[in-house]
Amino acid sequence: MLKKISVALLLIATFAACAHREEAETPKPVGYFRIELPPHTYRTLDTTLPFAFDYSSHANCSFENKEENTVWLFLKYTDFNADVDITYMPLKNDLHERILAEDKLISNHYQVADDVEYSIINDGENRIFGQIYDIKGKSVACPLTFWMTDSTQHYFRGALYFNHAPNNDSLQPVIDYIREDIMTLIETFRWK
Repeated sequence: MLKKISVALLLIATFAACAHREEAETPKPVGYFRIELPPHTYRTLDTTLPFAFDYSSHANCSFENKEENTVWLFLKYTDFNADVDITYMPLKNDLHERILAEDKLISNHYQVADDVEYSIINDGENRIFGQIYDIKGKSVACPLTFWMTDSTQHYFRGALYFNHAPNNDSLQPVIDYIREDIMTLIETFRWK
């Protein structure tokens, strides 16, 4: 009888050792869906407007004439639910006021921005001067804005917006993609 109990305990111990043990569940790290980005291709906006530039073939371009020769341009990235909103206006001896207004707009982001990096645009040969602002932060509504001028007649500004609540951690590949398109716009920009 003792022998049967020993054999039974040995079999139970063997089965228990071989039985599948579940490991404790651990949370998965935060991740985001992979966003497929198309290759960069460009086309030229060359109309009756007082400027021309190359813009992404993946954006739809439209514009509206407003009062006093002001023009609103819209580069819509429908695949990314993003827009680059652009305003052109002639200068009326008010460049200083325009630059102060830009600084005020940028300062509105300081509360939620982790950092604001700016770059100078200085193309004396083509009379294009200005600044680019990269606004870093998870919940920044406008991660990139820029302005350009010839310093006497023309003023041109643009800003990148997403048409949903910002989460720039997950959108960073798209922000980088559109930033490259904006840099191409700036590099190919010419006054007429």
